Amino acid sequence: MAYPEGMAVTDDRYGADEIQVLEGLEPVRLRPGMYVGGTGQRALHHLVWEVVDNAVDEALAGHCTEIRVELDGDGVVTVADDGRGIPVGVNRQTGVSALELVFTRLHAGGKFGGGGYKVSGGLHGVGASVVNALSAWLEVEVRREGHLWRQRYERGVTVTPVEQVRPLARDEATGTTVRWRSDDTIFDPGVHLSPTTLAARLREKAYLVRGLRFTLRVPGHEEQVFRSERGLADYVRELNEEREPVHPEVISLYAPDADVPTEVALGWTASADERVYSFCNVVNTVDGGTHVSGLRRALTRCLNVHAWETGRLKRDRGESLEPKDVFEGLTAALSVMLEDPKFEGQTKGRLNNSEAQAAVQSVTQAAFGEWLAARENAAQARAILERCLLGREIRLAKGRISKKLRNAATSIFSDSNLPGKLADTLDNPAVAIDDRELFVVEGDSAGGSAKAARDASTQAILPIRGKILNVLGAKNGRAFDNAEVDNILVALGGRKDAIGKTVVATLEPAMRRYGKVVITADADADGAHIANLLVTLFHELFPRFLSEGRLFLARPPLFRVALPDSSYVYVHTERELQATLKRTRRTGDHVTRFKGLGEMNADQLRETVFEPSTRRLLQISMEDAALVAETVNLLMGSQAGARRVWLEDAARDVEVEV
Repeated sequence: MAYPEGMAVTDDRYGADEIQVLEGLEPVRLRPGMYVGGTGQRALHHLVWEVVDNAVDEALAGHCTEIRVELDGDGVVTVADDGRGIPVGVNRQTGVSALELVFTRLHAGGKFGGGGYKVSGGLHGVGASVVNALSAWLEVEVRREGHLWRQRYERGVTVTPVEQVRPLARDEATGTTVRWRSDDTIFDPGVHLSPTTLAARLREKAYLVRGLRFTLRVPGHEEQVFRSERGLADYVRELNEEREPVHPEVISLYAPDADVPTEVALGWTASADERVYSFCNVVNTVDGGTHVSGLRRALTRCLNVHAWETGRLKRDRGESLEPKDVFEGLTAALSVMLEDPKFEGQTKGRLNNSEAQAAVQSVTQAAFGEWLAARENAAQARAILERCLLGREIRLAKGRISKKLRNAATSIFSDSNLPGKLADTLDNPAVAIDDRELFVVEGDSAGGSAKAARDASTQAILPIRGKILNVLGAKNGRAFDNAEVDNILVALGGRKDAIGKTVVATLEPAMRRYGKVVITADADADGAHIANLLVTLFHELFPRFLSEGRLFLARPPLFRVALPDSSYVYVHTERELQATLKRTRRTGDHVTRFKGLGEMNADQLRETVFEPSTRRLLQISMEDAALVAETVNLLMGSQAGARRVWLEDAARDVEVEV
């Protein structure tokens, strides 16, 4: 057989015997990323969410009132509920106990139809079995049918039969307890479960299932209990704690008896960005979907009708609000319950059910329209409409500004208003914007060394003086009164304009001068604070830049170890230093400690911060936007007491290096 030119032929032994069939849970262990998204810390947390979501499904079915999550000091996780308990009888189709099927067979469960569950977040039947497959061992106990039942597995393989352990005590509740330890041979070294992340997610789920009690127990921490009676309204109120509200009350639209049970909570603020958090069957649909589309249509329709009826806009002149106007400054939470949800992928990031759009639009349009028309809500309705009209005015003004910029057709590097401290990249049209990097550097001295160390064709330097303004909660545009914040806006290619009494900052993708921003601060407490302030700045003022994964944190080394052959190696932590000294048989006399970027010469900076092949950069991501918002509010907001508790708890998660 002739093969096309360039096609490599490496082996002709390709026959029937080369086709491999993976049995049982082997596919999960071989390709964990397909089931839990990787082998890092996020994947480790995914195991907990799979088991917790199974218990939540029991609550949605009306059979569970409490879920307990416990960690111990050895990496063992326990999730217990007071639901009906997983069935233990023999399944007639397979001749195997239903309990064993759930934990050892992919796509086995009670969520594919019939009488098991009406609504559920886990419809693929892989959650429990995936957790089992990725655990060194797992034990499940079921309290059901008057007895306690138990079975144990190791790396997904059954090692004991379903055992009837003992009769239940007279007042002992039914339910399921799952206990496991993740497999260290699969997950990345050093990853661990974060009590802070667990608490945030359990608190979120408590808002989504009114009345359901969650308890979190972690060694060295106080027990935490999460329960909500007002649901998503409490959630939006918490998310908006550090923002200036436009109206005093969070609007709650709750229709649990609709064909598609729907809950919506709305809170408009003076902030510039929109924040919409959506859920289906208690699963966070981080990429939105049809239910969010229904919400957008309903809110836009209601507020347009209100604007026309009150005479604020003239319908006969074609004046109207667009969704962008309505959603600017809005924090919204949306939850729907569907019998047959259709998600994109196992991670369930986007909902695709067409009926969800119609259902949410119908419920929201009726309830919110009634709310706007109610006499007792007149003042709040007027304030919301004014906020939306301001959004419309800003959108139209930005359109005029962008048109002027397009018509100007000038080079992005010819702007004479660029900050004087900015050491810009060379004006080379052959270099794409996405290939250009802006390094925001702490201090003028470090900025001087950085300018000598950079690659001027692709890397720009912007020194900032000390700790910049904490922009959290700043009114739209007011943050740019601060010189350092304004310099960052202008350096990125943005501009600000006065629209009435409001200062509007514009940074559209077409205006960007760089494709990446790298925060470059000292590896000490002050440097960490400056980095937090800059991350907060991007989260609040340039959320799209952050959500696209364009913000990075440079990780300069703390030490340099001289080797016997006159070469050297950089290390970033005390632990890494001790390991390096042991491996290279060097002593403290061969160690140089860097107290700050300003102490590093240009060659050292070039190798550790600017050279792509040798530097370390940490990407600042927004995989869970709600968790990011909560963390920013906690760390940079005004609630000092809550922040202190969080820091004390977080400190217990970190192994102190001395």
